[in-house]
Amino acid sequence: MSQRYEDLDKKGREKLTIMVIPHTDRKTINFVISYKAISIFIGIMVVLLVISAVNVLSHSGSIHQLTELNLTNKDFIRQSSKMKEEVNSLHETIQYYYDRISNLYIKLGGDPSRVSKGMGGQAGQFLALQGTPQTDITDESFRIKEDIHNLKLSSELSEEIIKLIKKRKSIIKNTPSIWPTKGYVLFPFGKYISPITGKEEINRGLDIGSFPGAEVIATAPGLVFDTGYSPATGYYVKISHRFGWKTIYSNLDRIRVKKNEKLSKGDILGYVGKSPENPIYHLHYEVHVGTQALNPFSFLNQIQE
Repeated sequence: MSQRYEDLDKKGREKLTIMVIPHTDRKTINFVISYKAISIFIGIMVVLLVISAVNVLSHSGSIHQLTELNLTNKDFIRQSSKMKEEVNSLHETIQYYYDRISNLYIKLGGDPSRVSKGMGGQAGQFLALQGTPQTDITDESFRIKEDIHNLKLSSELSEEIIKLIKKRKSIIKNTPSIWPTKGYVLFPFGKYISPITGKEEINRGLDIGSFPGAEVIATAPGLVFDTGYSPATGYYVKISHRFGWKTIYSNLDRIRVKKNEKLSKGDILGYVGKSPENPIYHLHYEVHVGTQALNPFSFLNQIQE
C-alpha cells in the first residue's frame, strides 16, 4: 500500500513540458506543469461543469414551472370568470326568491322588521365603509355571505309563512262564509221598512226568502250551544265557532240538531219555516263577533278557502 502511494506521489511530481514554437524567429516558449497541478485543474473544471449543469437544469425546470404556472393562471382566470357568472346568476335567483318570500310574509301579516334588504345593500358600499379595497374576489365573497344570510332568513320566513297560512286558513275555515240556505235576500241588514208593521225597524241579521222545508246548513264548523222556540222567532239554533264567531238561525220549521252537538261546515241543522209573528217562509240569519252583530251579506261567498 505504501509502495503504491509512493508511486502515485512520484507520478504526481513528474512534470510535463509544453513547448510553444512560433513560425517566426521569436524565442521558443516552454511551459512546465506537474501532473498534480493538471489533476487539480481538471478536478476544478469538473466541479464547475457539474455546478453549471445543475444551474441549467434548475433554470430549465423553472421555465417549465413558469410555463405550467402560466397555463394554470389562464385556467384559473377562465374558471374564475365562469365561477363569477355562476355566482352572479345564483345571487340573482336567491335575491328574486328572497324578495318574493319577504313580500308574501309581509302581506300575510308578518313583522316587517324581520325582513331586511340582505346584509345592508351593495357589496361595494359595504366594503367602502369598512375601508376594504374592492376586488372581484372580495365582491364575490361578500355576495356569497349575503346569499347565505338571505337563504337562512328565507328559510326562517318560509316557516313563519307556513304558520301564518295555517293560521289564516284556520281563520277562513272557521269564518261563516257560505249561504245558510238557498234563496234570496228578503230583508237586508240594518234599517228597513217592515211589510207587517209598516214601520222602520232594525234588522240585526239577514232575512233570506226561500221555499218551505228548504235545508238550512251550518256556515262554519262549531258547537251548538242553544236551541229552542219562541213565538217571535219560531224554532232557532245558535252555534259558537272559533275566534269568537257566533251564528244564529231562526224561523225554522223544525230542528235537526241537539245542544252541545259538534257540526262541520255544511251540516244540515234544520229546515226553513215561519213564525206566528211572520207568516212569510224565510230564514232569519245572524252573524256575531262577541256581542257585535255584523252584516252577514259581507261574508256570503266572499271568502275563498
